[in-house]
Amino acid sequence: MAANRTLVRLAWAAVIFLALIGLAVATRRSVILLRPPGAASGRNNPAALDGAFADRRTLTLTHIVPAMLFMILGPLQFVPKWRAKHPRIHRWSGRIFLTASAVVGVTGLTLAFGKTIGGVDEKAAITLFGSFFLIALAKALGHALRREFAQHREWMIRGYAIGLAVATIRPIMGTFFAVAALEGRRPDPHEFFGTAFWIGFTLQMIAAEIWINYTRQHAEQGAAVVAAK
Repeated sequence: MAANRTLVRLAWAAVIFLALIGLAVATRRSVILLRPPGAASGRNNPAALDGAFADRRTLTLTHIVPAMLFMILGPLQFVPKWRAKHPRIHRWSGRIFLTASAVVGVTGLTLAFGKTIGGVDEKAAITLFGSFFLIALAKALGHALRREFAQHREWMIRGYAIGLAVATIRPIMGTFFAVAALEGRRPDPHEFFGTAFWIGFTLQMIAAEIWINYTRQHAEQGAAVVAAK
């Protein structure tokens, strides 16, 4: 049975929305970090609000530039018609995507072991889910090499969902800021960044598993068609 079209469209809308958030965040951070030192300062400068990024400029750029490729190429990996019509392009874009993802995962874990806004809570969340991110994509690659396309798809969904959690965390942080403002308090990011990371990663994991289980039968049928070509 085919997945409900309305649900598919809603899922795609959510993915594109989060990918755009992630792309916007990465682009803004890159612009800030590529400015000459001292070109921007003050309380409205994001780099000034989070000196950890500015202090590790090269490592941060090595993390967020591939993250842009991750956000752009990720959705293309899940378009059935694109995979069926352009299998060679799909394979090459998949290789670029996985390479970029590996760099994002390794540098993300490296950044987590340095100074973070959310302290131990944020470090723990990034370490746990960042490790799972790399494991998921490694398993996705292994299944692809063995032409086990149904399993490949499921692990790609898990990996991409974890990557998108970085974008999911942004609205969650905005909610914490809004609640604090409504309570008449000056928002302190150190109080809730770790919690926001745990919520964002967990929600993405749950959403991925729900979608995998909901679409498994339909996806296996599609994978069999691709494998037969």
